[in-house]
Amino acid sequence: RQLNNDFYDNFKIIEEISLSYTYLGFNLRRPKFQDPRVRQALSLGVNRQELVDILFLGHAAICRGPFLPGGPSFNRDVPLPEFNPKRAKALLQEAGYDDKNPLRFEIATSNSNSIRPYAAEIIQHQLKKIGVEVTLRVMEWQAFLNMVVFPREFDATLLGWSLSLSPDPYLLWHSDNDKAGGFNFIGYHNPEVDALIDTMQRIVDREELARVQREIFAKIVEDNPYLFLFIPNSITAVNKNIKNVEPTLSGIWHNMIDWKKE
Repeated sequence: RQLNNDFYDNFKIIEEISLSYTYLGFNLRRPKFQDPRVRQALSLGVNRQELVDILFLGHAAICRGPFLPGGPSFNRDVPLPEFNPKRAKALLQEAGYDDKNPLRFEIATSNSNSIRPYAAEIIQHQLKKIGVEVTLRVMEWQAFLNMVVFPREFDATLLGWSLSLSPDPYLLWHSDNDKAGGFNFIGYHNPEVDALIDTMQRIVDREELARVQREIFAKIVEDNPYLFLFIPNSITAVNKNIKNVEPTLSGIWHNMIDWKKE
């Protein structure tokens, strides 16, 4: 909805990148997703910029990987995900899929987040253009947990995570957490990533820790266990009579004790 001039006379809009991202995660226990060519093809077939433009009118960023921009663990050397439908079709053909034998899978998500069902519909439409047949299942949150996440009964799931600027990747990415109640519910296993995460636990030097985190970032992106999709912006309206509000990547509340009202 459009804001009128009276609003802008009284309020200041603060817009920063948020600390959460949305992803499409593949169930890596399913044979179809164990082929890296399939995962790469699906990544190449998704137009993330179109998702950002349609869902957020540009008020979001394309997500590059498992750690967020602005923190020491973010790997700036990893490029933005490529959109290349022609290459996607070629990879699917290499993997044995074509018009007579199309890749088919279901995306499961929850309606607890109003954006995700629409994101799933857009992805369904985009992947149809490269010959992939996607069905959608949208569920209430508790049903989603009980029928999809806990029993690991899904092909792919559209979800999101909220992170700190220097997150511990153990919960999401270590193979030890591919277990009942673990957050690695897609079944991601990479011995090199496990070893790097184990190494992290023994590092006290911040720069060395960040270097290892950036290496983990690059390896996970290369594996495509998730399609990292978008990072919504955090948008806050602040009354112009409130002074000393200092926005940071972690929000505006860090110095609330210093705020003053004119």
